[in-house]
Order: sequence, then structure tokens, then C-alpha cells
Amino acid sequence: MSTPLVKLEDINFYYNRGKPSEAHALKDVSLEIERGGYAAFFGPSGCGKTTLIYLIGGIETENTESGHVLINGRDLRGLSKKELAVYRQIGVGIIFQQFNLLPSLTVLDNVALPMAFLGINVERRRKEAMKLLARFGMTKYAERFPSDLSGGQQQRVSIARALSNNPPLIIADEPLGNLDSENANKALEFLKELNEKDGRTIIMVTHESWSLRDAKTIFYLKDGEVIKKEEREKKQAAQKTLSEHLYHNLFPDITPERLMARSLSYMLMRGFSGEEIKRFEMFLTKRLAGEINTPTFIDFLDSPFKDGGAGLWKQRARKIALTIEELIENRKRIEDVYRELEKDPETPLYEEVVKMRAWLLEDYKGILSDVQIARFDEAVEDRFRNIISPENFRQVLELSRADFGVGLALGTVRAASERLETILTGKNYQVFH
Repeated sequence: MSTPLVKLEDINFYYNRGKPSEAHALKDVSLEIERGGYAAFFGPSGCGKTTLIYLIGGIETENTESGHVLINGRDLRGLSKKELAVYRQIGVGIIFQQFNLLPSLTVLDNVALPMAFLGINVERRRKEAMKLLARFGMTKYAERFPSDLSGGQQQRVSIARALSNNPPLIIADEPLGNLDSENANKALEFLKELNEKDGRTIIMVTHESWSLRDAKTIFYLKDGEVIKKEEREKKQAAQKTLSEHLYHNLFPDITPERLMARSLSYMLMRGFSGEEIKRFEMFLTKRLAGEINTPTFIDFLDSPFKDGGAGLWKQRARKIALTIEELIENRKRIEDVYRELEKDPETPLYEEVVKMRAWLLEDYKGILSDVQIARFDEAVEDRFRNIISPENFRQVLELSRADFGVGLALGTVRAASERLETILTGKNYQVFH
């Protein structure tokens, strides 16, 4: 039998060992991942998923109380700092949820950077980086900076960077968290391609059940323990019973309505803050449990956050409410709703703002500076969330740049404001989309 690429033996891992805040993050964890495998670590926040990949990625080595982390038969705990650094450069590539691209470097230089640590000369690493960008359709963005890219584009650059030193193992840490459904699907296709065509071993960390579709092995985690392992041949049966498994095993003390609300909140509220997502989850739980009716639900969603609402705009509140009503009426499961959202994805807030700016200013003949764009987008987002009034919005757009405004002419301000209000009241939603 061949040696597994990844093997963990009896791992116990603590944070703040011996202190009042001590946390037993991993408890007697043992698992194996074969070379060329596609494994997923699945479970709720705080279950130990990230700690596991930090151990496998050679990032965290100090707090392991007992056990062994074997990569191709060699224990990472026995490596020197220099050997660990080499392993992190050529043995594993990590794709982060937040992308972690360096804002001061171009897309090309971000992808080429890991090669620089190996002493590869500038010409060769830029050439190899361009090949990787070409693979993901990103060559035309090579000289741009990360801030110029959408979330999906940044994720493709992040994947290209993870491949720059040709590692056999790729770790994807919640890679779909900052993506809309369309780009999340593209990211999953890239991971599948890296596994099936390149033969790379993939480890994905996720709390979203629908993203498990291509995984050959699923490790279910709860409270620092692996409570179940699902193999590919049992995958169809696993998909059929996934909701039941979530309800009865991972969350025995949580109601089905609360679990459904928690799962959907992250999908429907992409781009919003953690507090806004929690507020939305609370309202959604009440609606799913029948504690409030649809008009009340919409009122909550449409009310400003500072007034106790979710801070959505009317059209989005109504659209979400319709999705939830259909869910309730047809007794759909989490997987069914995710599948439908993949076909008709919700646009993350930051992408909605960018599209909105282009539409609001389509007749504007001037050129906005980066500072003006940032202030304009911030004002649009604040208006979306009902943080500022229509009058406040106009004031921000009209104020000079020296006074921290956008500095637009009165006619442009009036036109942009009127357009925005038609969107927020739902009167002109189809024009924008």
C-alpha cells in the first residue's frame, strides 16, 4: 500500500494551554488523505477546520500537545524552521478566503512572488506567472492591481499564485466565502480541474454543504473531533441525507429553522458585515418558524440597521422574501435552495455597488479619481443600507473633495440621486439589471 500524502495521527491541539482561556481545538484527530485525493473538512465555525489546515500547511507547529502530522511519510513536527519554510514554498499551495493578495503589487507580481523566494530570476518567474494567468483567463489584467479586480477575478489570481511553485498539495480555506454563486461555481470547477487533470491533492475547508459536490472524501467535524467520514462511493446517499445529518449530528440542539436561516444568511447577504448577517439571520429564523408574517419580514429587512432592521433596500428585501415564501410553501431543503441560487445568483453587495456606479454615472463625461470613486461607492453603499438619507447622499456627492465629498456638479448629483432612488423603491429595478 502506498504512503498517504497526508496522515494525521492522534493529534491533540490547544490554544492558550494552561491559561484561563485554554481551548482544546483538536481532540485525538486521526485521518488519511491519499495522493491525488480530493478531501473536504466540513463543519460549523469553531469546529477545528482551520486549525487542521494550519497544521497540514506547516503554518501552526507550536501548540500540538501530542500526535504526528505526516506529509508523504515525514513528520512536520520534526522539521527545522528552514525545512518548514521550504515545505511551505514548494510542498503546499494555500488559497485563502480573503485572497491575501498584496495590494501594492500588480496581479503578475503577486503570482510571481512565491518564485522569488526560491531565487528564480525575474524574467523566468514573470514568464511562468503569465502562463498561470493565461490558464485562468487573467492575462489582460496582469499589470493591474488587486483593487481593480472583482472578487471572482481576485480568487482566480489567488489560485494561480497557489500554483506558482507547482506544489502537489493545494489547500483551499473557505474559498467560496467572498464570492457570488456564479464565481463560487467557477472556483469549484478550477479545484476539480486541478484534482482531475493535474492530479493534485486537494483539501477544501467549507461550512457550505452545496460546495461538497466534487469532494471524494468528506470529513465531518464538530467541537474539534472528526465525527464522520464519507467516501465517494457513498456520496449520492450522503447528499440525500445531508440535511438530516446536519440537523441531527452537527447541530443536535439547533432547530431546523435556525439551521436553515444560518446557512442561507451567508449566501443571501454576501458582502455585508457580520453584524448585518446576524441581524438578517434572526429575522429569517422568525419567519421560517412562523413567528412573523411576510409583510413584517419585509419591513424588518427594509428598515435601517440603526433602527433595528437589516438595512436592505426594498427591491432586494422583496426578492429575498419571495425566495423564503417559496421555500416555506414547498418545504424545500437547504440543498434545493442553494441549487436555485446557483441558477439565479444573488450579487454580493460590493459588486452591486460597482455596477450601480456605472449605471448612475453612464452619462457623466468626466473622469473620477480613485479617491472620488471610493467616496462615491461608500455613499451608494450607505444609501443602500439606509444609513444616510437621500439628502445626505446628494450632499456627499456635491461636497468638494477638500471637504471629503465627491465634488460633482449639481446636475450630475441630481441625476444620480434620482436614479438611485428609483432603484431603491423598486420602480426601475429592471432597467439596472
